[in-house]
Amino acid sequence: MTEIRVLPARPNGSHQFDRLHADLAAAHERGEELGARAPHIQAGGERLLQLSRALERAIEDMDLSLNRLGLQDAATLEALRGIANAAEDLAISAQRFPPAL
Repeated sequence: MTEIRVLPARPNGSHQFDRLHADLAAAHERGEELGARAPHIQAGGERLLQLSRALERAIEDMDLSLNRLGLQDAATLEALRGIANAAEDLAISAQRFPPAL
C-alpha cells in the first residue's frame, strides 16, 4: 500500500506555498525519497474537479445576473467557460494518473 505523507500547508497564504515548495525542492536535492506522487496527483484531481464545477456554477449565476440587468458579455463568458473546461479536463487527467508500479 502506498504511504501518503501529509505536509503542513495553509491555503490562505501564498508564503506557505513558497515555503512548501522550498522544503520539497531541498528534500529533492538531498535525494530524499518523497514517496509516490500518484495518490497526491489523483487527490488533487478530485479537488480540482470540485473547484471547476463550483466555477461553472458561479459562471452560470453571473450570467443569469447579468442577463437580468440587461448586460451581456458573451466573450467574457466564453473565456470563463473555457477556463472551467480546461480545469475540468486537467482534473479528469489527474484522476486517471496511473499508480506507481
